[in-house]
Amino acid sequence: MHRRLLILGAALATLPALAAAQPAAQPIETTLHLSETAEVSRAPDEVVATLRAEARAPSAAAAQEAVNRAIAAAVTRAQATASVRVSTGGYWTGRQEEGRAWQAAQSVTLRGGEAPSLLDLAGALQSQGLALQSLTWTLTRDAARAAREEASRLALDALRRRADALAAQLGLAVAGLREVRVDAPDRAPRPMAAMRASSGPAPVAVAEDVVVPATVEAVVVLRPR
Repeated sequence: MHRRLLILGAALATLPALAAAQPAAQPIETTLHLSETAEVSRAPDEVVATLRAEARAPSAAAAQEAVNRAIAAAVTRAQATASVRVSTGGYWTGRQEEGRAWQAAQSVTLRGGEAPSLLDLAGALQSQGLALQSLTWTLTRDAARAAREEASRLALDALRRRADALAAQLGLAVAGLREVRVDAPDRAPRPMAAMRASSGPAPVAVAEDVVVPATVEAVVVLRPR
């Protein structure tokens, strides 16, 4: 009899340990898949002008030599303007359709935050024989990054507010977010009308605000209150 009591006592003593080993019941969860987009507008702080030098000649070497001279002169003149950054673009050489002459071309790009100086320079290069291909307003890298971060923050705030509102309608509470995805693409610069002229005054460029968007997607976890 004494031995039976000891065995029964040992068995009862193991019951709390077995109960503790059982996994706790997981709360019932509901998930929402939400997406919100926000935009911010920023005044462009950089203007970009692209010009092109072209030449035709009986031989490829002669056409290339003429383009080289034009681009070298344009770069030298642009480098004398402290507020403008200059770079050269792709180089192309080929026969004309009739096959009797060669044509060569190369572009040069001007960037700067002081529009009047850059536009005056673009006009001067047109007077030297270059054709103005494009003129765009854009954001510098730092300004674009700051705008994307602001748009992302606004989109995330909007998503959280929407999640709280939907949870309240369902009688639930937001427990957290899963699989958050932020899509804030680089915003392309706003093009202005392209111009082609061999000479003339400085082009006119009126800036327009750049709209920078960001989209946030997330899985929202809801649980009973």
